[in-house]
Amino acid sequence: MNTIPVYKYPAAYARENDELEQYRASYKANVACKNAIETAIRDNYRDNCLGKEAVKQVADQFGYERMFYVLANTAQRKDFDGRISRDNKDWAKTIPIFEDKNYFGEDRRSSFEVDSCNPGLTDIFINQTRREYLLTQPLTKEDIQSEAARLLRRLQSEREPNSPNGTHFMAQLSPDFLIRASTKDQDRLFAMLPFKSLSFSALKDRKGLFAFIQKDENRDQTLRQRKPSVRKKLQKAQAEPKPPASSKGKEMEL
Repeated sequence: MNTIPVYKYPAAYARENDELEQYRASYKANVACKNAIETAIRDNYRDNCLGKEAVKQVADQFGYERMFYVLANTAQRKDFDGRISRDNKDWAKTIPIFEDKNYFGEDRRSSFEVDSCNPGLTDIFINQTRREYLLTQPLTKEDIQSEAARLLRRLQSEREPNSPNGTHFMAQLSPDFLIRASTKDQDRLFAMLPFKSLSFSALKDRKGLFAFIQKDENRDQTLRQRKPSVRKKLQKAQAEPKPPASSKGKEMEL
């Protein structure tokens, strides 16, 4: 069902615009997605833990856009419930979902509200869905700068070298950052950190990638700011409107 577009308007609008077929297909998919989420939570909740496969189980069938639509609808309708986090409620409000009442005044949106699971588990599922989606997105300049700032703080916070052999200060790169990062992203991150002895390396018997600097490195430094490339400067200059040519010369020729 991930090929069915999410129709975001109520039935009255669809009727007026001759789009009832699209509305009904999307509405049916919303209800099916809601049921799939409830099934995934039940199937993957064990030992007081919701397995990560729950999100994949639904995303493979419906895609993230519809999952977000159904989950945002759920969080909006459960605004009174303290088991849904304030962060998720605020996120849900960024997704517009219009009131959609039937002839009897009943809101059709209730049909795709995740409601047969404990709201606390629904909240965890929302967190996992948002995170898994984020991991599919390319990094922005702000993301890379944020990771560089985090690593800098970590390297500066240690009083003594914290590498296994005691010769270096080290900090682990965020696993989420590495999932999203291309080789160029890692190069940009490296260039922002201001240390001459900086290196990225793995550690034996430990997962992940770590930033290392020698223990005698001056750690009282700030992040390097990237300079705009020559190409971008030229593109900007070409895009700027040029002042009209002066007609003075032509007047002098007459």
